[in-house]
Amino acid sequence: MLPQFFTNTARALALGMLALPLAQASFDKGLDWISTNASLPKVVIYSARGTILSASNYSRLDNVNYGAGVGPTPQELIGNVSEVLDVAQLAVVNFDVPGGSSGLNSSLYLNISQHANRQLCAEGSDIVGAIMFHGTNTLEETASALETAFGVDLTFNCSKPFIATGAMRPDSYISPDGRSNFYQAVAAAVSPASRNRGGLIAFNDRITSIFYSTKLNANTPDTFKSLEQGNLGAFLGGQPFYYFDAGYPTGRPYFDITNTTELSSVIVLYGHQGFDASLMYAAVANGAKGLVLLGPGAAQVSPSAQQAAADLFSKGIPIVAVARPVTGTGVPDRFPGAIFYSSYVGAEQARIMLQLALNAGLSLDEIRNVFEDPLRKAVYGSWASQQAYY
Repeated sequence: MLPQFFTNTARALALGMLALPLAQASFDKGLDWISTNASLPKVVIYSARGTILSASNYSRLDNVNYGAGVGPTPQELIGNVSEVLDVAQLAVVNFDVPGGSSGLNSSLYLNISQHANRQLCAEGSDIVGAIMFHGTNTLEETASALETAFGVDLTFNCSKPFIATGAMRPDSYISPDGRSNFYQAVAAAVSPASRNRGGLIAFNDRITSIFYSTKLNANTPDTFKSLEQGNLGAFLGGQPFYYFDAGYPTGRPYFDITNTTELSSVIVLYGHQGFDASLMYAAVANGAKGLVLLGPGAAQVSPSAQQAAADLFSKGIPIVAVARPVTGTGVPDRFPGAIFYSSYVGAEQARIMLQLALNAGLSLDEIRNVFEDPLRKAVYGSWASQQAYY
């Protein structure tokens, strides 16, 4: 373990860092609060591990081949960043992540979201917010940046802050970014200004929307961005500053997953010159209940893929087209067709949204509206558009 841990843990213990025996309501059941001040707001940490809790067994310069070393537990990370106990009381809920974030499926975010809805959204809950540790390889799918974070965002049913964070450098690195990200995530979770914004990512001194974020660099700490929509705010002196009043992303849906344990398979296919449309049939034959097609340019789909999509649509299989470039979108045609367009949602997020729409039992027309309705109204809804297109 890192030498700093012992020094900072001693300081935290001297301050009285211990699990306080607090009265527990149903939403509080099973949570042990780490606290130096019982009057501070409560924040739950949902830990799916990741780089923030990783270490190298090579050297303090290794940020490439880490993971085999003994990293800190969430409680030890609190000891290393004991300043978090000046702003919040913390409880930890650990989730098993066998094989790392790249091997995850939807069961993780379903589990985290169900915990969060019970513990934060229950009537009378005094827990003000939650943060989630997660491997950054799939953070955007989970915050989206983002399956686990994005999945939680679409299924979390109250206005309290849900903040995803992690690290790009292991905790053993000479200058780990996870400790700063951790403190800032807690600061955002306790801030009233973080409410009514949907899920957020706190990373590298910036605050972005989970709904619009993506991971743009595989190696550097400055990686999670919303290129078109921009950052929502920044951290100054460790505290969040928001550039805009609170508001939810346009078209962000909500899905109830209270009793859900498993989601239908949705496959993402990469469109390119010479794309083999038989892959679409093969995916469905292998159990896929929906498809996401990454199309070049503004989500262009080849003629053979269009024909396959029309055939599969007639058999009840929804197909969502996503623009392959990092920014921009495919715009749906004037009249609804067999292919749905994802608006400004990326492929990994579209897969999750389609899974949740299928789980909700929506019809094909209802699923199309989930993806297309806000964009279709904006492009075709005005008087000028009526004259131009109709």
